[in-house]
Amino acid sequence: MLPKDLLREVRKIEIRTRGLVDSMYAGGYRSVFKGRGIEFSGIREYSRGDEYRSIDWKVSARSGELHVREHIEERELQVMICLDLSGSMCFGSGSREKRETAVEFGAAMAMAAARNNDRVGICLFTDRVEKKVPPAKGRTHILRLIRDLLYFVPVEKHTDLRSAIEFVRHTLKQKSVVFLVSDFVEGEIPEKELKTLAARHDLIAVLMSDPREEEIPDVGLIELEDPETGCETIFDTGDRALVARLLNRAQKRRDHLLARLRRLGIDTLQLTAGKPVVPAICRLFSEREQRLAHP
Repeated sequence: MLPKDLLREVRKIEIRTRGLVDSMYAGGYRSVFKGRGIEFSGIREYSRGDEYRSIDWKVSARSGELHVREHIEERELQVMICLDLSGSMCFGSGSREKRETAVEFGAAMAMAAARNNDRVGICLFTDRVEKKVPPAKGRTHILRLIRDLLYFVPVEKHTDLRSAIEFVRHTLKQKSVVFLVSDFVEGEIPEKELKTLAARHDLIAVLMSDPREEEIPDVGLIELEDPETGCETIFDTGDRALVARLLNRAQKRRDHLLARLRRLGIDTLQLTAGKPVVPAICRLFSEREQRLAHP
């Protein structure tokens, strides 16, 4: 018997993301992921229209006739959702925290995978992996994932992306779709580790932010606390020159982060706390469909 509060939260997520899940199931869900594997099925003679890159030159040389290698796509995708639960993800200037919006995204992707009969797992991390559920399928499994996404309470507050990266690298043997969900505020990103992970899996970085990280209103003196270290400071929001420098520095840091991820060949999805996740996901899918259609 599932708790009523869990069923209520799942129902809310299903209502908000039903259109997204249906659209992914109907069309682009599989086509936008390059993470699906292929399995060798055999050799046959070349026919007009076959892709020249599929020609097996060794067999062709031995036989004196052109032959091609045939492959079949694996019927199942494997999806891993790695979600940052450090202190900074609990920040929210509006009705919802960054974590709540991140959870809605994770739940939507889990339900989309379930609808497509794919396996999905989660990795909840701070500066270490605090909760892991191996990829599996079935409604009971998905409800367990959503329960953990909604209610798991982490022990630590600091962030270390390497913990999640190393977990995925050592545990996922099959090529998978990996969503790395974080606000990426820890400082320098582990570029070498991300590059290694992206070479093995279809890695998508999901960047969480809050409106107050882009605009700070003049409300006088406010007390700020670093959610990961607990350090407190007084900040004068009336000093607009100071506010402008702070926001400019934050924007430059985000631009630098996006540029580095782009250089590594990692797709990014930007989500804002309190805003719907569906339009942003649809934009990502559209961009990937277009790129795959016109490589």
